[in-house]
Amino acid sequence: MTYLYQYRDQDLEMARTLDVAPNPSRFRMHTHTTVELYIFLQGNGVFHIEGSAYPLKPGDLLVMAPAESHCIAVDVAHPYERLVLNFSPDFFHSIDPQNILMQAILNRKPGKFNCYHSSELPDCHKHIQAMINPDGDPRMNLLSGLLPLLTQLNRVYMDRNDTPEPDTAEYKIIRYINKNLAKPITLDLLCDQFFISKSQLCRLFKRSTGTTVGHYITVKRLMKAKQLLESGERPTHVFSRCGFNDYSVFYRAYVKHFGHAPADEPHT
Repeated sequence: MTYLYQYRDQDLEMARTLDVAPNPSRFRMHTHTTVELYIFLQGNGVFHIEGSAYPLKPGDLLVMAPAESHCIAVDVAHPYERLVLNFSPDFFHSIDPQNILMQAILNRKPGKFNCYHSSELPDCHKHIQAMINPDGDPRMNLLSGLLPLLTQLNRVYMDRNDTPEPDTAEYKIIRYINKNLAKPITLDLLCDQFFISKSQLCRLFKRSTGTTVGHYITVKRLMKAKQLLESGERPTHVFSRCGFNDYSVFYRAYVKHFGHAPADEPHT
């Protein structure tokens, strides 16, 4: 992977990267604690977000809220270039306490309204160029492009948000999992709930998320636990609310995933 542009400070992280010969094993399902804006620049692939599949065209913009799982199934025959921007969901809170700028990102159900085509955002390219302008202060350049981009994004979102949810089996299964993270969830339960065999379920899930059912559930539970811990909840109160039956299992999984103990999670 080659970095064509990179900027990072305590609030913002942006990178424009190119894989001339993309390796699919590098693009596995993952989540962030931050907001992510992703702009597809060249290549061929399908982006999967919480059970929704988005075939990509150059210029497409995707939005992901914190904890929204995503991965790309990339075509190895084509170079893969993208621009990715991450920032805290509270970044604009001081100037936008009602999160008006963030509606298109935060006021959605997971896996719905993630993708915007370049035809819907005619000024997107101009805003991107402002963000990566090599002249002047890079942080100010980034903000000068990000603010109007979010404004335009919200206008398109408000015209969209009465359309129905995706009707695919994978979307329904993932919606069910996310609503029931505190309860026991097994393959048998999901198969009975959705009238599907285990082999079909595992194959469908792997294709849609890039990972297994068990790993997806664990990651989503850990992300939920992190959000509760950041709000001031105690680790000993959190683990059972996130579907872990044993604190030691929760503790080991948390340390493995985040690199620190649950009690060390800073409060917001």
